[in-house]
Amino acid sequence: MIEVRDYVGLTPAQARAQWKAILARSIVSKGSKQDVFAPIETLLCFGLGLIGTRNARGRINIRESDPSTVALALLFKRPAGSLALKLANLDGRRANGAKFEQDLWIVLTSDLHLFRHLYEVIIDAGRVAGLDFDVLPDFLGSESATFGAFLEADQVSTEMLREEVEPEMKKLRDSSALMDPIETERLLLGSARVGQTQFAHAVLDNCGYSCVFCGLGFRAVNLPPSKMLVASHIKAWRASDNSERLDALNGLAACPTHDAAFDSFLITVGDDLSIVRGPALIVAIARDVQVARNFGIGGMLDHLLMPINARPPGPAYLGWHQGRSKVGA
Repeated sequence: MIEVRDYVGLTPAQARAQWKAILARSIVSKGSKQDVFAPIETLLCFGLGLIGTRNARGRINIRESDPSTVALALLFKRPAGSLALKLANLDGRRANGAKFEQDLWIVLTSDLHLFRHLYEVIIDAGRVAGLDFDVLPDFLGSESATFGAFLEADQVSTEMLREEVEPEMKKLRDSSALMDPIETERLLLGSARVGQTQFAHAVLDNCGYSCVFCGLGFRAVNLPPSKMLVASHIKAWRASDNSERLDALNGLAACPTHDAAFDSFLITVGDDLSIVRGPALIVAIARDVQVARNFGIGGMLDHLLMPINARPPGPAYLGWHQGRSKVGA
């Protein structure tokens, strides 16, 4: 019988053996019974959820048309829809999901760094089995260090997520549908955490994994970007609704120094994407060489630095931040 420990205790040897079994499969004809998902398949479905979407009801979905989903479905010899259904088993949406799958969801969403380790074991084992990037895509970027970057970029605390899921918990309590409040809250918190991870991934990717205020980046010099970039909400998380909290256009990638200044409304962003220094910061730049080094000419750009194909921040979010900056001026 498969248990959670068969997933979280995955060894390189076990991953290699599972890849060998998957590669030996025959293509299953439509309507035929599929092979049971191997632990590495289920874990990769969870990983797809980290870069998927979260709908208005808080459910995590896999994009079936995403190239990584298509590639994995071909590799697993399964329809792409079956990968999405497996994810639905994990987060508790499907009544026929095994109990251990929901337990696994709680374990993995409570410790995404554990999942990062498991993902790296799976990708490494696949490479040993001869699966190159085209066949087994490194869709989370463990080989380029971007996985660690967007995990560390998420700033939303567990307590903040509890505020987010409380309305749903209250609705379940009022309807008498709440059978196990502790487990239900953990499942909902897990979905909320994955949603914020998706947000961080989308924001850092849109901003080219560099600080939009000063250009600090890591890809060109091959340094790990963990803890050095933040996915900062433009309209503050607490002031946003659930949809706005997940909208990548409500986010900018920033180094910790410029993120703190942006969150404190010492700097804001104009409609033309110019970086605007507040009055207090202008005075501090004139008085202190260290402040000037970080926020003056050379320390900060005149306009946001974003890739050519990047989507610009949402005007409504910029308007909110500009309004608050005037209040705090």
